[in-house]
Amino acid sequence: MMRENSFLKYFMLAAGAAEIGFALWAFYYHYMCMDHVEHIHAAWLVWQGQVPYRDFFEHHNPLFWYVLAPFVAAFYKNALVLYAARVVSLGFYIFMFAGFYKLCREFLAVSKTVFGLALLLYFLVYDNYYLLFELQPDAAMWGCFFWGLVYYFRFIGAGAEGKGSDIRKAYLLFMASFLFLQKILMLLAILGGYTLYLMRRRRINCRAVWQELAWPAAVAAAFLFWLHYTNSWDLYFIYNYDLNYWMQEFMGDARILQNWLVVGALPLAAILSLHRFLDSRNLYRELLAGLMFLEFIGKMAVGAPYVQYFIFSNLVSALIAADYAVGQIRLKMVKLLLLAGAAAGIVLLWRHPPNTQFPRYYLVQDYITKNSRDNEPIINTVYFFFNLYGRNPSYYWFGYGNVAQAAYYLYGVDEKFDLNRAVRENMPKFVYAVEYINLMGASNKDDLPAYRENLQKIWEKLPEKKESRSDFVKRWTTVSFGWPDYNFLKVHYMLTPYPPLLVRRDLAGGAGMQPAGSKGVLPAGRAEFRVKE
Repeated sequence: MMRENSFLKYFMLAAGAAEIGFALWAFYYHYMCMDHVEHIHAAWLVWQGQVPYRDFFEHHNPLFWYVLAPFVAAFYKNALVLYAARVVSLGFYIFMFAGFYKLCREFLAVSKTVFGLALLLYFLVYDNYYLLFELQPDAAMWGCFFWGLVYYFRFIGAGAEGKGSDIRKAYLLFMASFLFLQKILMLLAILGGYTLYLMRRRRINCRAVWQELAWPAAVAAAFLFWLHYTNSWDLYFIYNYDLNYWMQEFMGDARILQNWLVVGALPLAAILSLHRFLDSRNLYRELLAGLMFLEFIGKMAVGAPYVQYFIFSNLVSALIAADYAVGQIRLKMVKLLLLAGAAAGIVLLWRHPPNTQFPRYYLVQDYITKNSRDNEPIINTVYFFFNLYGRNPSYYWFGYGNVAQAAYYLYGVDEKFDLNRAVRENMPKFVYAVEYINLMGASNKDDLPAYRENLQKIWEKLPEKKESRSDFVKRWTTVSFGWPDYNFLKVHYMLTPYPPLLVRRDLAGGAGMQPAGSKGVLPAGRAEFRVKE
C-alpha cells in the first residue's frame, strides 16, 4: 500500500501548477467550440423577448439561456463577451467540481489525496482542459446533478428517518439539471427506479418521497405550461428529442472509435480498478459506479460522441483509478504510472496540437461587432459563428453542417436555411467566405467520392425513404448551401483586413471600415477568398 509521502505531494503540486498554467494558456489562446457563440446568441435572443423553438431554432433545454441572458445583455455590442463567457464557463465547472468533492468527502470515504489525484488523471485527458472555457450547459447540468446526489444520499442514508427537506432539495436540483440539458434523463430514470425499489422494501421514508414530489411536479407543470402558452410544445419535442436522435446520422464518420482514447482510457482504468473501489461495501460507491457504467454504455450508443458527453464517466472513472492507485499500488509503481501519464499527455499534445485561433477569431468578431448596426442580419457559417448581437436571417441560424441538413430531410424545411439564398435575400454587410464544410466534413469537391459513400450509408438508416438512394445522393451533392456562390460574392463583396471575411462593396466606405487588400489575419487552415477586380 502506498504511503502519502513527499513524492506524491510534490508531484501533485507540480502537476497542479502545470495544469493551472496550461488552463491560463487555453483561456486566452485555445479556439472555442462553436457552441460558445451559439449559447451567447441564444441568451441574447431570449433577452430580446424571443422564445426558443418558436422564434428561433434550438435543440437543447432552455434554462441555460435564461440564466445567461442578463450577463450577455450587460456586454451588448462588445466582443469581450467571448472572454467573459469563458469565465462564466469556468464558474459552472467550479460549481460542478465542488459538488463532486462534497459527494466524495461525505459519502465515498475519499481522502483529499485521492480526490486530487483523480482530478490529475481527469485532466490527463487533454480535451477536458478545453471544456473549462467552452460555454456549454453540460457543467451546469452535472453540477446540479452532483449536488442533488448529495441530498439524495443523505435522504436514503437516513433510512426511515430521512428528512423531507433533503429529498426536496434533491428533487429540485435534479429538475434544474434536466432543465439545463435533457441528457440527464437516463440517470434520473435510473435513480427513480432505484427509489421505487427502496420504497417497496420500506428502506426509506416513503411518505416524504410522495409528499415532496409535489415540488418537482410543480416545476415540471410550469415548464409544460410555458411550452403550451408559447406555442412551442410540438417544436420542443421534435427538436430536442426526435431531431437530436436522427441528427447523429448526418455527422458522417464522427464515431466512437475516432475518440477512443478520450472517452475510453479512463473507463478502462476504472474497470481494472473497480474491485478495490467496491471492497468497502460502501452503498454510495456502488451506486455511483453503477450509474457511471450504465451512463457510459448509453453514451457509447450515441453516433457522434463529443468529449463533453463523457464528463461524468471520465470524472468517476478517474476517481476509481485514483482510489486504487493510492490504496493498492506500491509507491514505486505509482511514480512510474504518473510519469508515464505525464509523458502520454505531452505526446498527445504533440500529436494533436491545440488550435490557437481564438485571439484571431476575437479580432474578426470585434471588427464585425463594431462595424455592424443594431438588428442587422449576420449569417453564420458552419464552424465559424459571428452573430453575437445581430438579427438571424432565418429560423435556422446555425448547424448547417448537420442540424439543418437533418431537418431538411426529416421535416422538409429547406426554404429556411439555404445559405446562398439567405445571402441574396438579406445582403448582409459581412460574409465569411470560407468554404462551408459539408455534411460529411467535405471541404472541397475532391472529397465527393467519400462524401457520396457516406450519403449512401445515411440513406440506408433513415426511418422513411422519401426518395431513391441515387436521387438522395444526387440532391445532397448538389444542394446549394454546400458551397458558397463565389460568382455572386465577387460581384457584391470585397475583402476586409481579415480575409476571408468579406464586406459589401456599397458599404465598405463606412465609418471604421478599412480598404480591401490591407494585411489582415488569415485563420489557419482556411483558404483565402481572392477577389478579381
